[in-house]
Amino acid sequence: MLKEIIKKRFFFARHGETDWNSRHLCQGQQDIPLNEKGILEAQRLVSESRHLDIPCIVSSSLMRAIQTAKAIQEAHPRATFHVVPELAERCWGGLEGMPSEEMYAIEKLEEQNPLYIVQHGAESRVNFHRRVRYGMSLAQSYHDHPFIVSHGRVFLELCFILGLPPIRQIPSCKIFEIVPVSNKWVLNQ
Repeated sequence: MLKEIIKKRFFFARHGETDWNSRHLCQGQQDIPLNEKGILEAQRLVSESRHLDIPCIVSSSLMRAIQTAKAIQEAHPRATFHVVPELAERCWGGLEGMPSEEMYAIEKLEEQNPLYIVQHGAESRVNFHRRVRYGMSLAQSYHDHPFIVSHGRVFLELCFILGLPPIRQIPSCKIFEIVPVSNKWVLNQ
């Protein structure tokens, strides 16, 4: 059994853009590669990460995150590299491909009513929460200060887990530093 999330600084970045992102479609666990813009965003992220001390890179198991994380590793070749499937995007089952706005509306319903159940084989919010919490503790088992490359819904769920103000849609390839201050977490952008 892994321990809780360690109260130590870590970095988080969402993967670069995919064709489904540009069309505002819910990808969920569809394994879609970066598009040309996403590749350029990942290269920009590499430049922005050069000044950071990155001893460990942890990626979701989905191709778009791995491509982004591998780009970062080029700038930090000594960093260990780990893939954590538990940090993959939320599975929306038969709803994958729906407009993102519909997905956001479903998430708000879930937040308002914890008993609300999404149909069509979607991963329940409770199971997603547990998976992300476990994925974070696994990431920190590789190193106390990992650089995590994952997904927008994973970041939103982390906000809820860590007591941060929720950010519904983080930009692609922007570095977020999450640090414990006193008895709470703080997000630095």
